[in-house]
Amino acid sequence: MCIISRTMRNVRAIDILLNLLRIGMGAFFLGTGVLKIGDLGQTADFLTRSDILPEFFSMPLACIGIAMELVVGFCLVSRQAYRGGAVWGLVMTSVFLILYLQAWIRGLSLSCNCMGSMHEIVNYPQDTGVRLLLVGAMILLLWDARRRDLYPTRKPRKFDFSDA
Repeated sequence: MCIISRTMRNVRAIDILLNLLRIGMGAFFLGTGVLKIGDLGQTADFLTRSDILPEFFSMPLACIGIAMELVVGFCLVSRQAYRGGAVWGLVMTSVFLILYLQAWIRGLSLSCNCMGSMHEIVNYPQDTGVRLLLVGAMILLLWDARRRDLYPTRKPRKFDFSDA
């Protein structure tokens, strides 16, 4: 009996921490997306300076990226399409991690409108580490979304229409 109650407390604590992470990451994506809407040109300039794709792709990709941040943030906060939001959040954070890694390897000097503030990247290991933590958080949220799909906490309602 004691072991079962301790296990249940641990499960509840994990659920609470994962919910806090989900809401925090959702608020983070919503906040950065809203802040980037006013500075769309700076986000496009960052993509141009990363020198991966031709310049004419920068503005459409910036618009898609900001829209993805807003949608992922909404999905995480509201838990509507939670699994899809976690997948797209993982894709998005992985792409940003790859952008930072390739810029660091190539020795590019970048300044970006990242995480709501325009700053020049002077410490690539630190900025890359932050992006790696974001990827790790999204992996945890994807695991949580998959776990919730496999083992729902609410029992489905069963309607009886045999009398109709």
